[in-house]
Amino acid sequence: MSAKWRRVQRWDAEHLTGPLTPVRLVLHTLSSIWFGVSMLVIVALYGALASIPIGLVALAPTWAVIALTVVVAVGAGGALLGLMGRMSVPKSKPGWRFAATMLPAIAGGVAGAWAWSSFVWPALIYDPASGEGLRFFPAFVEAYGDTTLRRLPGFEMTELEFYSWWPLRIVLVLFVVSMATATIRRIEFTFKNLGVLTVHTGIITIALGSVYYQGLKKEGDALLRAGMPTESGDPSVGNPVRGFYDNTAVALWVAQRTGPTGTPLWESRRLSGVPRYNDYGLDVTPAGVQAARVVGPGEHLWDEPHRELSIDVPGGALDPVLGIPRIDDDIRFRLVGYAEYATPVESLLVLNDGSEVESGQRVPLRIVDLLSRLPDQNGVTPEPDQPTFTFSLRPGRPAGRISENSAIAVEYTIGMDQTRVRDLTSTLPAGSAYGLVVEIPSPEGGPLTRAVVPARAGLRHTIGDTGWAVGIRQVHPQPPFPIITPGFEDAASSVAIVEITKPDGSSYDRWVYHRFPEINQDMLPGETADGRPQRRDADPEIRVALVDASKLQVYFDEPEAGGPIRAIVREPGGGVRMVEGLGVGEVLPDVVEMIDFRVTERFDHAVPFEHPMPVPEAERDNRFVGTHGQSLLAVEVSADRGTSGALAEGDAPGERGRWSTVVWVPFLQYLGTEPSAQRVVEVPGGRSVTLQFGRVFHGFPGFAVQLIDFEMIAYDHRGAPRDYQSLVRVSPFASAGGEPMFEGYEHITKLNAPLTAPFIWSDERSLPANIAMRLTSGLNPNQFKLSQAGWDQDGWAQTQQLADAGQIPRPFARYTILQVGNNPGIHIIALGGVMMAVGIPWAFYVKPWLVRRERDRLKAAAKNGARATNEPRSKTTQKDRAPEPVTQP
Repeated sequence: MSAKWRRVQRWDAEHLTGPLTPVRLVLHTLSSIWFGVSMLVIVALYGALASIPIGLVALAPTWAVIALTVVVAVGAGGALLGLMGRMSVPKSKPGWRFAATMLPAIAGGVAGAWAWSSFVWPALIYDPASGEGLRFFPAFVEAYGDTTLRRLPGFEMTELEFYSWWPLRIVLVLFVVSMATATIRRIEFTFKNLGVLTVHTGIITIALGSVYYQGLKKEGDALLRAGMPTESGDPSVGNPVRGFYDNTAVALWVAQRTGPTGTPLWESRRLSGVPRYNDYGLDVTPAGVQAARVVGPGEHLWDEPHRELSIDVPGGALDPVLGIPRIDDDIRFRLVGYAEYATPVESLLVLNDGSEVESGQRVPLRIVDLLSRLPDQNGVTPEPDQPTFTFSLRPGRPAGRISENSAIAVEYTIGMDQTRVRDLTSTLPAGSAYGLVVEIPSPEGGPLTRAVVPARAGLRHTIGDTGWAVGIRQVHPQPPFPIITPGFEDAASSVAIVEITKPDGSSYDRWVYHRFPEINQDMLPGETADGRPQRRDADPEIRVALVDASKLQVYFDEPEAGGPIRAIVREPGGGVRMVEGLGVGEVLPDVVEMIDFRVTERFDHAVPFEHPMPVPEAERDNRFVGTHGQSLLAVEVSADRGTSGALAEGDAPGERGRWSTVVWVPFLQYLGTEPSAQRVVEVPGGRSVTLQFGRVFHGFPGFAVQLIDFEMIAYDHRGAPRDYQSLVRVSPFASAGGEPMFEGYEHITKLNAPLTAPFIWSDERSLPANIAMRLTSGLNPNQFKLSQAGWDQDGWAQTQQLADAGQIPRPFARYTILQVGNNPGIHIIALGGVMMAVGIPWAFYVKPWLVRRERDRLKAAAKNGARATNEPRSKTTQKDRAPEPVTQP
């Protein structure tokens, strides 16, 4: 205990009394060593919880009990034999008595340990298969044996977020306050204590710098795209990028209106509390849907309830230009589900009669079972009524009415056109995988000319004596380009590209679809004004239909008014037959040998619902775990039904009826880069809202960056990259009435040589100015570092091949990715580290030397003082010394 601390305690006891007693207690607590040590222990335990699986932590009580049994067994054996040995020797022989006690005690402890390992441990050891043995919380340990605390439901934090959580911040603040208080109240401010004072000041400086750093730290990445290639093949300067996307913070991007150029006016709504490592609400359905059954790949997800999620999305701000909300005030959003690692799939919700779903969303659903009488690989024949596979088909939607693989295709329609029925039942030339049905009406109204010819690339057929000819250019099992005709998106069909030659010798190409003859198109010579090929609907002067016999084709069709079903079965490259009058539940026998089909159920009211399908853990890429990279977010969108709408059940008086639905939105790294990841929701009043789940966007302070050029430097000109670098332009922009804060410049950023912006060392400024600006930029949270983080490897490889072929002058990348981050206050933290580095040697080496020197000086002074006392007095001293004063009694 230092003398200063004793003085402080005496002062506290004299002055901090009465109403100030709590102040004295708080100061004494903060000044105590044990309090600071306790804070450090809590920090250490906190760090352990961040890295040790919580399941292992839950094993602590089990192992504590097991350790207690060991201590009891060893202690009991040792105590019993030790006591017996001690009692066998009289007290008059203490040496022998000690030996007689210790040796049997050791032997008893060994015997107890043997007995424990032989009899107790086999009973305590836990068997996961049978559940026998000792283990507290076995289900919890099994479920979270490799899961850290921060990944549990209710926490859902990254490692950085866990270490930035408020409990640890409070502990660190208390530790810093305790250290500062103890330093001021306990340590003498003397030269010899300069080392420990410097160390304590350095720790406090590091802590304060960390608080400043953590509070203003931003980190993310920016996607810089190259411009369109010039006529010479070189890429042009890309569009300016005014910010970057955060690494951890996520946002719901919503858009209702569009700008002058037709682009969505996106509004970012920052989200908090979004999970990362666990699934929530996988069984949610749109409000008002009372599903009697779920059909599709996600059937099992509704077998049992899941964790619930309910997070209100914050409201938006006014448009800075228009001065009105970008999203109508009555449209609100709420998070009701989260899939941590999943892919989007579509299932059908079969409705109960009470479901409040708009009629336009309802679709018919047909269930077709495939029945096999073939024995499996073990020789077991399936039960006759047990389906081997079930097809869920939606005849009302082109993309949903078909299910196929490389061997079989099943199509279900309602009210198939008789012309298509006639085409599908046409007999093809023997061995044909594809065939064309060509019909040419007679100009005079007489009978049409009809021909069925094989469709194989390179063949050309003259159609009777009509003067028409059909040549087959290509036949594709799937469309070479996605079908974009409205209503047919995502649909698939074999397609033939045929050249049609008219009697006058002119020709054009026609795309003929097997499944959808109504979207056949003619491709005419020439281009439109905007450079696209000229197209038109198929000319009725000649009708061409494609028949696909490349695989087993099964077509089911029912009348529009309902009733018996007819089926058409076409074997690959072979015959065709039609069966009529099938009822629901009746078997279509021997589609092929030992394979039957059966239409089991027909539902007229089902709702397609896109939802996530969790990916098995063994198939997951660990790079995306906890990053939202493969996640989907369920967003409930609600809006007023309209000013004249009646109140919905449960709405309070004075409120208009609320409409709502749920949509699952996949995560996307960069806003607007994949339109397929956006979800459009139609809300009452003829409005629509576009949603995208992404990251928070941070704007650069007063500047933008552009990609001018990119270069990959390989080890051997074609191998792995040795380095890659981007030439970036940093351009300032000023707000209205303001001036740019710096002059623009261009800089190369490499793997190990990042770009700093907006300040960069410049030879045009004086050295003192550069140094001053460099120091202030270290404290400025608006100073960023941009370093290479990724690049367009595929684009570079493709253009490299073109460059090798001499088609373009050199390879180029379509984009580069820059890691963006700031380091505010990093120099404060470094200064604290320097202070500690200086103070520790002082405390361990300089202070002991100063103490020894002072001790030696005091010893020398004391020795000299004693010698002076023992020396005889001189006469001069005796004579000249003044007489001592006489004290009166």
